[in-house]
Amino acid sequence: MMTTCCAIVGLVFLVLTNLAIIIAFATPYWIIVQRINRGLWAYCVDQTCTWVFQEENIEHLPGQKSAWWLATQAMMCFGLGLALFALLVATVALCCECKRCNSNHAVAGLLLLAFLVIGVAVVVFGISAKDELSVDLESQQRYSWSFWLAAASSGLSLISAIIYVCEGRAQY
Repeated sequence: MMTTCCAIVGLVFLVLTNLAIIIAFATPYWIIVQRINRGLWAYCVDQTCTWVFQEENIEHLPGQKSAWWLATQAMMCFGLGLALFALLVATVALCCECKRCNSNHAVAGLLLLAFLVIGVAVVVFGISAKDELSVDLESQQRYSWSFWLAAASSGLSLISAIIYVCEGRAQY
């Protein structure tokens, strides 16, 4: 079996999608509130970061234990899991040929789910942070680059899914 150009482009986009999701997921730069950078899992004051898994209590931050914050964390975890599983399936499909199945459609389905889950997570976070924390685009309290990277990773997931759908249709 010969790997097509479309399959290689799809895999490159899939790797970029996973990198974007991982970076957005792990970095503490979703919002900036005065001198505090806050992410899903940590907040940083100047150069000192505190992670939610540390023993220090970070519940004093507004919104930290809100339902929308926890929902965003859960949806980003699920979206990351879907994208990583899609990468695993796509990588295995490059090595192993299945006569009766089309792994490209499975990868596309996983990526479409990741697009929806991560997109909803970004929308929930954006609306709730604006309402509850007064985060805006041009104020002292604003969205930071990790938030925008999460939004872009959702779009990359959609693009990757479209590429895999095209590859799947061309293959069969």
